[in-house]
Amino acid sequence: MALVNKAINEITVKLVYYGPGLCGKTTNLEKIYSNPKLENKGKMISMATETDRTLFFDFMPMELGTVGGQKVRVQLYTVPGQVFYDATRKLVLRGADGVVFVADSQPSMRESNIQSLENLKTNLRLNRIDPDKVALVFQYNKRDLPNAEPVHAMTAYLQPGNAPVIEAAALNGIGVTATLRAAVARILENLKANVDTTIHEQPELAAPDLRAKSSAASAGSPKAEPFAAVAVAEPQVSRSGRGEVEALLDSARQLISSLEAALQRAREHERALRERLSRL
Repeated sequence: MALVNKAINEITVKLVYYGPGLCGKTTNLEKIYSNPKLENKGKMISMATETDRTLFFDFMPMELGTVGGQKVRVQLYTVPGQVFYDATRKLVLRGADGVVFVADSQPSMRESNIQSLENLKTNLRLNRIDPDKVALVFQYNKRDLPNAEPVHAMTAYLQPGNAPVIEAAALNGIGVTATLRAAVARILENLKANVDTTIHEQPELAAPDLRAKSSAASAGSPKAEPFAAVAVAEPQVSRSGRGEVEALLDSARQLISSLEAALQRAREHERALRERLSRL
């Protein structure tokens, strides 16, 4: 759900890159972030595990103009693809306005692509997001591999419907920008269609969405945490409003603690498995 910050006249939207492990989600964000033409971007934040990473950064695409007189800031996230990180994927999807589903074009990844797409739909519903209404773009990645499946074969089993499909070789930067532009365009279409309700239904204090960032975090503060920031829409906050903010911050801290503990357990589990394998 897009968040409106009236204090700085800005709308923040969230775009999540989703897909199976090692399909190229992280590569997409790294290529976008390293693009010298991309200005007004915040610091890239990485939450790393031993097998995958969750990345986050935001930027303001000035060429897109405004929506309802509000500037647009885009938050980009990746999610870990491995099965045992489902709780993290679910958390990162919270409040998403758009999703890029990155499919691996290798024939051996067909089943993983299908399972990941079903997992995406399930986690969207658990976050009360309609999979049929969210701005969705499909990227068929690794098209440069000699054994890449034909596009029509991938379309037959992924069934993207009316969602845009972009062919890409993210490692070489091919199709990365086109995918991003298609996804942001779809998000803005949804926003412009609902701009009146989007703006008027936001309370004076931003709704309890843990992925929102304060204006300080948007500026790239090194201490900014993508799961813990809370957007403040007005500088004047009543006592009841302050109580609500404190409650939200407590919830955010608890979620972060739980997530860190889960990640630590996953690291220890993987370490133990690696030790066992080394003894075989």
